[in-house]
Amino acid sequence: MQISLGNIYQSGGKTVVGGSQSGIDTEGLIKSLTEAKRLPAANLENKNAALDKQKAAYTELSSILTRFQTALSALRNPPGVQNASQNIFEYRTASLNTNNGSTASNYVSMTVLPGAQIQNFTISDITSLARETKQERSTFTLPSASTSVVGASGSTDPNSFAAGTFKLRNATGGAPVAITLNEGDSLQAVAAKFNDVKGQTGIQASVLKVSNGTPDSTYKIVFTSTKTGETFGFDLASAGTVVDDADGVLANVGFNTTQPASNATFKLDGVTITRETNAVNDLVPNITFTLNQTTLSNPGLEINATIKPDTEIVQNAITQFVDIYNEFRLFVSSQQQLGDNGLPAEDAVLNNAPLLRSLTESVANEVSRVIGGITSGNPSRLIDIGISLTNFDGDGKNPATKNIMTIDTDKLASALAANFDGVRGLFEFTLTSDNANLTVFSRTNALAASDITLKIDRANGIYQATYLDATNSPVTVDLDQSALDSNGGLLLKGKAGTALDGLQLIYASPDDATITLKATQGFGDRLFNLMDSITNTSTGTLKTTVTALDDQKARNREQIAKIDTQIVTYRDQLVNQYATLESALTKANQLLALLDAQAAAREAR
Repeated sequence: MQISLGNIYQSGGKTVVGGSQSGIDTEGLIKSLTEAKRLPAANLENKNAALDKQKAAYTELSSILTRFQTALSALRNPPGVQNASQNIFEYRTASLNTNNGSTASNYVSMTVLPGAQIQNFTISDITSLARETKQERSTFTLPSASTSVVGASGSTDPNSFAAGTFKLRNATGGAPVAITLNEGDSLQAVAAKFNDVKGQTGIQASVLKVSNGTPDSTYKIVFTSTKTGETFGFDLASAGTVVDDADGVLANVGFNTTQPASNATFKLDGVTITRETNAVNDLVPNITFTLNQTTLSNPGLEINATIKPDTEIVQNAITQFVDIYNEFRLFVSSQQQLGDNGLPAEDAVLNNAPLLRSLTESVANEVSRVIGGITSGNPSRLIDIGISLTNFDGDGKNPATKNIMTIDTDKLASALAANFDGVRGLFEFTLTSDNANLTVFSRTNALAASDITLKIDRANGIYQATYLDATNSPVTVDLDQSALDSNGGLLLKGKAGTALDGLQLIYASPDDATITLKATQGFGDRLFNLMDSITNTSTGTLKTTVTALDDQKARNREQIAKIDTQIVTYRDQLVNQYATLESALTKANQLLALLDAQAAAREAR
């Protein structure tokens, strides 16, 4: 009788003989049993794949919200040390025109930085511009600029400098500055020695080649003040500039003044102004006037300067706010889409995410609110400036979406032109106070009071705020306080759970005071704070949510690894069990074969 060895295969890294006697597909059976045993691990892998999709969606959401927060930052009036360049409402435009049709820019140009006050000026009577002194030595006839122009000590040659040391006045107020010329120094060397100390003397030198010649050419050395204005004016032939020339270094050279120093002189709103530079930036904060030409040839000329808010850049910033808000709304709609079966669409991986639901509700509440504390007659809702909420039917690219913002650009432009400060108050956080020592350090959306009176009484330890509640009844609450510096400055904080929760004020004075202030918190500030609570990289709920996803994935991977370790043991057990079965069947078959052989032998006898 011939014995079959059955099927030979690999299982768990081992060579196994299976099914030779039993007729069982051992390989297939072991595979089916181990796959069934691994179903929990496969489910966890599917869950991790779903978590990866959620994380990718949260990453997209984070990008949208971060850009939304950036757009809002320009509209909110950032707290702390004021930087006008960070506040779009502080940007300005400047225009110039004249009373007689002349081109204003021929005479004056103007640069305006963010933060300049809204105002008008009249510039007139530009009688002089700021000039620097220019002096020159009559021409030298030389083979080259490297030819010597310094004679021996005591030389009286009018065509050269004499060797020796002289001292020039110090334009910065220090001790006189010594310059030494050596016999044989070239024209270039003389200029270089003047330039080595120009930071102190305010006099610089340059060598000009006036004309070519053969074998000699003509050269000039020109001396110029390093700054315009009379303070840096000089005269190398005067004792006021050359304070010591005992060696007679300059005595016989001869200098010709081609341009004397002068100050700029003009009138601003009828007040005579004198400056040593034509770029006047210390007259009006954040404004630089640059004088280009005198008005002597245009008597009676008046140049009118107008500083206005830059309404165009503000309108662009508000439009960007609307555009990114709409991008957020479209993202939310894509995550709320349902399929034909009424279940969330395949890509709607955040359909039931608590964070997205909460955020969507919070944003909707903010954009539909009426801003408290706004003075009557000023806009207090987005619709007041032409921004309305409407429903979008969807298109081939985007799903149907509720509460999309639309802008009536004409109405917004009119609102900015007619009531710029009103539009500004609709977006910004504003605080007006009757005490200049009080400033806002920080605030949150928990602030629920507008008209506030502070009482600071150090002797009696009283640091309180009184405000009107929703029924117009006065409420007084204590403030937390801490010293800021040795000069008596205080940091005052609203207590948690009160209407001043999150408000922190700096009071930079050692004096007691009763201070009246009014606060309003516009859309830009409130939405920025909301975004910060979501996107903050340390404490934001988005960070917390994504971290929780990563933690869950890590736990799932650990569980998968444990299951796979158990599967290896389980597979080995199955292999051993079926190997034992095959061994027993083989022995039984062998015994049966022996009995068959014996029986056949008896029959043959």
